Amino acid sequence: MVRRLFTATLISLAVVACSSDDGEQADPIATPPPSSSGDASIVQVAYRNGQVDPANVVVQGKVGQPIQVNVTSDRADDIVVDAYPDANADVDPTEPEDIDVTPSNTGTFTIRLRAANATLVTVEVR
Repeated sequence: MVRRLFTATLISLAVVACSSDDGEQADPIATPPPSSSGDASIVQVAYRNGQVDPANVVVQGKVGQPIQVNVTSDRADDIVVDAYPDANADVDPTEPEDIDVTPSNTGTFTIRLRAANATLVTVEVR
C-alpha cells in the first residue's frame, strides 16, 4: 500500500513538474521499477484534447513483474499494447480502462491509442 501511495505521489509530482505553457515537449518521465515483491507498477495516464497527460511517460519494468496502466480518454479509441496483443482493449469517454501487462521478455514496447496515433506509455523491460 505504501509503495502504491508513493508511486501515485511521484506521478502526481511529475505531472505538476512537467506542466508548461511554452509549447516545448517535456522530457520523458521515469517511474520507479515495480517492487521485487511482485506488486504491479501502476501508472495513470489521460488523453484529452489531443494531448497525453502526463506526456512522455517511461516505465522501468522487469520480466515477470506486472505493470498496470489506468487510461482515461475524452474519445473512444483502441488501446494497443505493442508486443502483447492479448492486452489490447477499448477505452470509452464514460469509463476508464485498466491495461495489465506482465512482460515476458526484455526490451521496449509502447502502449498507445490507435486512432489518435498517440503513445501513452513507453515500457522499458530489463
